[in-house]
Amino acid sequence: MRRFVLKNLDPILSGTLLTVLDGMRPGQWLTLTAGSIATPVSGPDHTVIELSEVSTEAAVAAILSVLPLDRTGAPIVYLDKADTADELPDVVFAVCGIAADAELRRVPMSRLDEDDFALLARQSEFTVHSSCGGDPAAFLLRKGEPALLG
Repeated sequence: MRRFVLKNLDPILSGTLLTVLDGMRPGQWLTLTAGSIATPVSGPDHTVIELSEVSTEAAVAAILSVLPLDRTGAPIVYLDKADTADELPDVVFAVCGIAADAELRRVPMSRLDEDDFALLARQSEFTVHSSCGGDPAAFLLRKGEPALLG
């Protein structure tokens, strides 16, 4: 049997992760947690993919290299543990820039406190957890329709 390798595919994207991302429906949420943030959802139907030694930024860049974001509303939501409008963690700015680069557009983000974030995360069937050091963080990414090539 002959094996084929996909060109320019980020090595972080394992077969399992690619299968999960491909199987997501438009409008569906993917939860991304990093560091000491626990997965807000659990259960037999919830898939958790562990990415050891991977930063939040690297995980987001890999995921958004293949996952289109929804074009309506704010397709990225982050967990705000600071409870102050003035202090945004650096990782939030980094994810915003990564998303803009991947989508070739400005991508709106919104923030939620722990209770509201957990409530929305319960709609997610998948969590990707980065166990690399750095600031703890959690994001929700809403899948959109793939862009038409033309």
